[in-house]
Order: sequence, then C-alpha cells, then structure tokens
Amino acid sequence: MKWVVKSKHTNEDERIVALELEDGDGTFDANVRWDGCMEIHIRSKTEEDNILVDTVHTCDIDGLINKLQGLKQVCLEYFD
Repeated sequence: MKWVVKSKHTNEDERIVALELEDGDGTFDANVRWDGCMEIHIRSKTEEDNILVDTVHTCDIDGLINKLQGLKQVCLEYFD
C-alpha cells in the first residue's frame, strides 16, 4: 500500500510536526504527529451501501499492530 502525503504541517522553525496521509485508493487516511500519536480513519461500505468511517486513535502504532495480529490469529484458529 502506498501512502500519499496530502499535507505537511510545520512549526515556527519550519520543522514538520504533522502529516496528513492517504492511501492510494482513499480507504484509509491518517493524521500523524511528530510524537507518534495518530488518528486513523477507515472508510468502508456496508451491504446496504451505507458509508462508514471508523476512527482509531493511538500513540503506540506497534502495540496496535501487535494487538491486531493477535486478533487475526484467534480468528484464524476459530474460523480457519
């Protein structure tokens, strides 16, 4: 998945302090701060063609990835 930088936010010293990113197909976008905290938006469509936008906030992306990998493993064990 390739991410596109939509916007860069700088401080008074012209250092980048935040990025607005979007994936290639527009399903995900993220607002990422210099300290690693981020807000991730996930767009999906229901069977009834309703658009949903879920938001995840994290300051520990590695921890979130580990939790999701654990969730996937449990699902694979039960649903193969």
